[in-house]
Amino acid sequence: MRVPRYRFFFLAGSVLVSMPGMTGVGQQSKRFAAGWYVVIGILLFSLLLAGEGYPWLVLWPSGVALVIVFLLRRAFAGLLLGAVSGALLLAGGDVLEALRIAVVDLFLPIFQSDWKLSAILFTLILGGFVALVEAGGGLFGLLHLALRRSGESRVGVQLSIVGFGLLVFFDGLANTMLIGRLMRSVSDRFGISRVKLAYLSDVTGSAVACVAFISTWIAFQLSMIREGYAEVGLEVSAYALFFKSLPANFYCWFALITVLVCILRDFNPGPMGAYEREAAGKPKREITSDESDDNHVSHWGIAVVPILVLALSIPIMSYLIGAESWWPVNLLKFAQAYAAAESHVPQIMVASCLLAAVVAGITYALAHSRRADARIVKKGAFRVFLSGVRDISGPVCILLAAWMLGRAIAELGAADLIAGLLSGNFPPAFFPLAVFLTGAIISFTTGTSWGTMAVLMPLAIPVVFSLAGGPVDYTTTEPLVVASIAAVFSGAVFGDHCSPFSDTTIVASIASGVEPVDHVRTQLPFALLAALVAGIVGFLPLGFGVSPFLSLSAGAVLLFIIPCFFSRRLASRGEF
Repeated sequence: MRVPRYRFFFLAGSVLVSMPGMTGVGQQSKRFAAGWYVVIGILLFSLLLAGEGYPWLVLWPSGVALVIVFLLRRAFAGLLLGAVSGALLLAGGDVLEALRIAVVDLFLPIFQSDWKLSAILFTLILGGFVALVEAGGGLFGLLHLALRRSGESRVGVQLSIVGFGLLVFFDGLANTMLIGRLMRSVSDRFGISRVKLAYLSDVTGSAVACVAFISTWIAFQLSMIREGYAEVGLEVSAYALFFKSLPANFYCWFALITVLVCILRDFNPGPMGAYEREAAGKPKREITSDESDDNHVSHWGIAVVPILVLALSIPIMSYLIGAESWWPVNLLKFAQAYAAAESHVPQIMVASCLLAAVVAGITYALAHSRRADARIVKKGAFRVFLSGVRDISGPVCILLAAWMLGRAIAELGAADLIAGLLSGNFPPAFFPLAVFLTGAIISFTTGTSWGTMAVLMPLAIPVVFSLAGGPVDYTTTEPLVVASIAAVFSGAVFGDHCSPFSDTTIVASIASGVEPVDHVRTQLPFALLAALVAGIVGFLPLGFGVSPFLSLSAGAVLLFIIPCFFSRRLASRGEF
């Protein structure tokens, strides 16, 4: 039964009247009351908009989420409110139908997706895994190792964090979760801000996974390339096209180069400068009594062994499942096996994380075996694991809200509306740049890099053939197709870095111990800089036939020169 809108307005008005006033209350109460006014006002406005035929309404849920996240600094509230406003639009203003859509169509389908369900389980188990490594003394051992290797250098520690991120190339989510959680104590010890840690872990997550030819991304990327060619009735070697597109994946490469510029040149534009100055001004954190060797064994091997198990078990399991024969082993066969195991990747990730957690539990027990009864140690290990799972449950709730919002946006057709811009007549030379910008907008508004690839790749490749006169002219068409494939990947990752709705953004911020909105604010100048160079120096010349290697070289030089135009004083103030 449809609930009349005036009843909802009356109910909302009653809530507003019954709320505590803004006079004579504390600052926290004022902020809470103001937040409720904003939330109810947005819901009422969403009801007014429901049923209207404005094309831009498909972007309304994204706008709602952005406003709440940046205004109230509450990621979960913003994402959930955006999803609810999307449900109201889908229901045409019917409140009861909107509630049904929010639960049945937006929330429950999350648990019907193998990928999303595996991401939830993987994140929860990884939280327990990190807790075991930390309680066993592994994190403190890593801190000691970093102290010895870096020579008390902030630059050395940051390079070590990036190097560790490059080693965990197989999955963006695992990368951001591991680095953010494991390197907290190291960054605190050397006066590196938590937002800088979140930035380093986020960039070395999805950017590396996108260009790695063996990762949890590769099977999906290849399937999208094949899907695009299927639209024009052609069968191609998706792996060959992927390798050809690697040099032209400008944003991913320039994002990684920007990280090096940030570290080596001490370049911290925007809000990052203020955070870094504050962190560097704090006294170095000393070893506490709880961390000292008198309380537990600390050795870097307690952390490295379980991490190696996690890092190696994913590719090994993928090879064992996807390979037609296990011997002999070569790189091409390994890559083909990885692609063949695409449908089993969710189960492989969960199984690998479980195996790593078991190994972490064993190392924890060995570290404490001489100090307590074996039964107490086992019980303590299980409690530590559960405490880690509990600590990571908050980010999982934010992930759920982000997925609900993403599904609402997809149901409204926001991506199709934006992608429809490509159906116009573009000069072929400007098409790669147009694809990159379109992908960036889609991924930013939806918060999903994979969803952006799924929407844009099957559209971009056929448009290339139509611009070039059809698939018969394959020799002259392939360079533009390769450029467009790279542009789709770059645009998807750029928006993924900047969007507060992205799962990797949320996981990177929470794992590093910062609010998602602070992570987005501090990472945005770096991402925009890399995207600007990718667009002007990369995709624009690429459309005119300039070699991608020449563009990569020119872009790298430009990125290292840019800090010279800003004084150290301006950079430290965060003025950019």
